Amino acid sequence: MKKHLLLVSTLAITLISAQNNEGLKRELERQNKENTEKFDSYVAKHYGANRDSETLKEIEEKRANLAGFQPDGKPYFYSKEDQRQVFNTNADALNTAGGVPGLAGSFNGEGIKYTVFDGGRVYAAHPAFANIPNRITNKEASTNPYSGHATGVSGFIGSISKTISGTVGGVPVSGDIKGVATASTIDSYRFATTTLPGNTATSTVYQKILTAAPKISNHSYGTNQGWDVATVNGANAWVWNGAFSSPNTSYDLQGTYFGDDQNYDNIVYNNPSYVIVKSSGNYYGYGPAYPGTSAFPKYYTDDNDNEVQFAATDTLPQTNCALGYDCIGPGSLAKNIIVVGATDVISTNNFRYTAPADVVHSDYSSAGPRDDGGIKPDISTTGTDVFLASTTAAGSTEYDYGSGTSYSAPVITGVIGLWMQIYKQLFSNAELNAASAKTLMIHSAAEAGNIGPDPLFGWGYIDAKKGAELLVGKSNNSVIFNTETLNNNTTHTKMVKAAGNAPLKVTISWIDPAYKLPANITWADAYNNRSSRLVNDLDVRITDMETNTVYLPWKLNATSPNTAVKGDNTVDNVEQVIVDTPVSGRNYKIEISHKGTLKNNATPSATAPQDYSIIVTGFNEVLGTKESASVLNTLTVAPSITKNTTNILKAPKKSAFTVYDMSGKKLQSGIVNSDSETVDLSTYAKGIYLIEVRTDKETISKKVIKE
Repeated sequence: MKKHLLLVSTLAITLISAQNNEGLKRELERQNKENTEKFDSYVAKHYGANRDSETLKEIEEKRANLAGFQPDGKPYFYSKEDQRQVFNTNADALNTAGGVPGLAGSFNGEGIKYTVFDGGRVYAAHPAFANIPNRITNKEASTNPYSGHATGVSGFIGSISKTISGTVGGVPVSGDIKGVATASTIDSYRFATTTLPGNTATSTVYQKILTAAPKISNHSYGTNQGWDVATVNGANAWVWNGAFSSPNTSYDLQGTYFGDDQNYDNIVYNNPSYVIVKSSGNYYGYGPAYPGTSAFPKYYTDDNDNEVQFAATDTLPQTNCALGYDCIGPGSLAKNIIVVGATDVISTNNFRYTAPADVVHSDYSSAGPRDDGGIKPDISTTGTDVFLASTTAAGSTEYDYGSGTSYSAPVITGVIGLWMQIYKQLFSNAELNAASAKTLMIHSAAEAGNIGPDPLFGWGYIDAKKGAELLVGKSNNSVIFNTETLNNNTTHTKMVKAAGNAPLKVTISWIDPAYKLPANITWADAYNNRSSRLVNDLDVRITDMETNTVYLPWKLNATSPNTAVKGDNTVDNVEQVIVDTPVSGRNYKIEISHKGTLKNNATPSATAPQDYSIIVTGFNEVLGTKESASVLNTLTVAPSITKNTTNILKAPKKSAFTVYDMSGKKLQSGIVNSDSETVDLSTYAKGIYLIEVRTDKETISKKVIKE
């Protein structure tokens, strides 16, 4: 079987939403305590009182790597799972001065810090990181082991160029381990529950994310909730990770939005500048029919988590992704993160993408969608048969050759970090936030697989150069790329004149409040639940102003998702509408609206404006409308993250501004008297605030984070 390096996801339990990180930290502490108690109960029941030294070691290993509890209360645990990639993604165009017209200099991650959450410490002394001192900072205690996987993942982000040669199966192979951002720095944490230096209490991966406060982080772990290979009674066996009742009733959490997804969505909603990139999983096609495994015995686990062999008369659960979709596990189904699938190396045309057929789904890469039809993975890139830096647990200089979504995810992480670097240069050190990063990634993606999004590749194949070109387009106003705020019961309208030489294309995305699951969810509630996990349902439409033809966004049918259709998308916090062959010079209307009442992440839910990111391409003129004439096109509030003051920039003079907290309480108001009106937030508590600017014709709100 191929070497698939995947790590497993995290605690599936109910999260009470918090309006700020202090509240979220308290909730995560409660989760940690509750799960420790549940695990202690499991240990007492499963192991009894007589425990030898090997049993005690096993228990403590499981305690550290506790991943969550299924609806029936059974625990599951974390488990571990080249230069060509740089060419495949076109990242080398960013690494080279002049590679992208309109950009000054080269971009190799200077000033960008990535955070890696993985199975152990990165081996900082590896020659792969030797070009600049102190590139790797391990944040865990030195008693934690080094990890070859963590070292390799970090290498895909930032390893220097180094050619590696060897043989695989008797066949000579060679390649370059060069990463995407060779001048970046990386902070390293374990995903396991550990005690961080200076702390007395343990921290879960969620608590560590809040401690790290990353701008961009990589998470190459997921969860396999279907068939997996394990050792049972000293031999290889197939084990069903879902629930089974003889002779033919089975449940699983493949495709299920669960407690870990709530946690990720809550973290990003409270911290919209955090970009979280995660692997989709490596379990496509796993099951008793996998080639070469027909002799493996087959087991499921009973209520006490003991392996029970399937009877000859039992109907076995189907192979993971047997229908070509639905085998991504919880933790990689969150709305507000970026989930990455793996493809084979593009080996033709000097490793360059030329057509959708160049992109081949790696046979192990787990496929979506989410059970409600939400598009996952979000994006794909090369992850198969690649070279990487590695090490042993004790620390050593080694290299490896392998495959996995663990290896495609950090390539995406690296590319987005370079876009952040470019964004800072072009826009006065401003930050590319999570919604804008996802919109940019999806709008610039190259087509892969079937037309439109699909469960194998998401929105397509990453194109680092195209994304950089869109940033240049934003800087010279040849594309629309804005962050805007939609208030309740309003519609934003833009009128554009089509260029006619390219599709008219609109992509929006937004950070959606976490969907709140029932407190005591059952298997029947969790399994293949088709109810939408979207909270705020925004809509984008394009209307041909001559024919009145309305163009609708892409969507997937949850029960038949392999071919995308166009219609009213009620499940994704990304929407994209394309007019493939617009008429040159014709006017088209773009409308962004919403259904129901826009809510925030509070409990009970309160109304709140919804920020969204939008990109429009394929036009040569923006026509005047109420929304686009002045404020919506020119006004910004910067910095968007501050400790003391921020500034309202380019607002019409004599317009009024008001500052609100997230409960809607009015805190201060004033009049704009200059092109840069200072707003003092220094006396307010840490949290999220809205600055509303009003003229006699329109109103716009901008979100600011007070640190």
